[in-house]
Formats: sequence, C-alpha cells, structure tokens
Amino acid sequence: MNYNQKLKEKFQFHPQIRRIAQHRHLPKSIYCQIKEQRIMREARRRKELNRRKHSKPGSVPFVPERRKHIVAVVK
Repeated sequence: MNYNQKLKEKFQFHPQIRRIAQHRHLPKSIYCQIKEQRIMREARRRKELNRRKHSKPGSVPFVPERRKHIVAVVK
C-alpha cells in the first residue's frame, strides 16, 4: 500500500493518473445498492406518472418528493 501511495505521489501530475485519482471510488456493494435504489425510485416515479395519466384529472394529487418523507408536522 505504501508503494502504491508513493507511485501516486510521484506521478500525480500525469494526466491519466490524475483522472483516475479524481474519481470517487466506492466499494462495489455500495455502488450496486445505489444503482438499485435509483432504479426503484425511477420505477415508483414512472408508476405514479402513469397512474396520474390514466385517472380522472385532479384525483391523484401531485406531492413533491421532499414532502412524501415527512411523517408529521410539529406545531
């Protein structure tokens, strides 16, 4: 690991090394979970749009994504 770190420091101004170093590296399991969550979120959004499209106008209200996660409002 130290050797790899020294190589990165030595060649940090090389364009290809710099390009690789600027990427955000995540564990594969986390990366796949993020991807799966994105797919599920898009599916829910698509289903809601289809439900709104094929129902009577105004019967399915539009609720912003931020408001969906609010459980209760404290006064």
